[in-house]
Amino acid sequence: MSTGYLHENRGIGIRHHQLILPSVVCSTHVARRIANGLDAITFAHQHGCGIIGGDVAGIDDFFSQLAAHPNVSSVLVVGLGCETIQSQELGAKLLETNKSTRYQIIQESGGVQGTVDSGIAAAKQLNADFPKNQVEIRNDQITVGIDNSNPKIDTTELTNALKAAGYKVEIVTDSHISIDNFSKLMELKAQVIISFPDENQPASGFPLIPVINIAGTGPLHQATSQDFDLTNTNSSQEILDLLAKVIAGQETKAEKSSVGEIRAPRIVRSV
Repeated sequence: MSTGYLHENRGIGIRHHQLILPSVVCSTHVARRIANGLDAITFAHQHGCGIIGGDVAGIDDFFSQLAAHPNVSSVLVVGLGCETIQSQELGAKLLETNKSTRYQIIQESGGVQGTVDSGIAAAKQLNADFPKNQVEIRNDQITVGIDNSNPKIDTTELTNALKAAGYKVEIVTDSHISIDNFSKLMELKAQVIISFPDENQPASGFPLIPVINIAGTGPLHQATSQDFDLTNTNSSQEILDLLAKVIAGQETKAEKSSVGEIRAPRIVRSV
């Protein structure tokens, strides 16, 4: 058995990430400064304001799913104060299911520096109030996501091997761009992802979820082979062996280099 982290009703994670969640594009820089002052995760995006129609509820739900992911320990929502998706409303929504949530509003916290200082203090308090709760985890408590963006790859053998080892498996092939598939796998609660990127796409990652990148045979992948964890010549058993190490805490190459982004699905363009 491996050791994971019990994150209340988020479930059992294989990572213990504090998420600094900017509710709007205008607060991403401040969220980054707060995260840099801690051992925390954040991301830049272009959402939260100037959105209309179904995207308002869609982005709100996507942020909520990020905050509810099993690998997330606690969440600090950072907003500006005048955006479409209000940080206090998003924070209140998250608090309904997760107590380990707080929010900061730049326009109510003394501007940028005041928000950074109070945000770091709030995040530290969250860590104190919700410390690591390590537990043993079984394979059947882990969902392995497979991003198959490479049409040349048949994942049947790997999928069967994963299921035989007791893992739950979710496969997404919706897009040839891995980061889009990562978002879907996040919504499906995958705690770890095995990625077969399209051969015209580089290795990539997702800040909250360890991603094992497996190179194809194309020239781009061969030229950037050092960015991949394994190649298509590795057997399913070798992939499972690395997977077990990553679940136990070994960082993937994307984690080590902090490669990756989060892209929320959109219906219409910003206005």
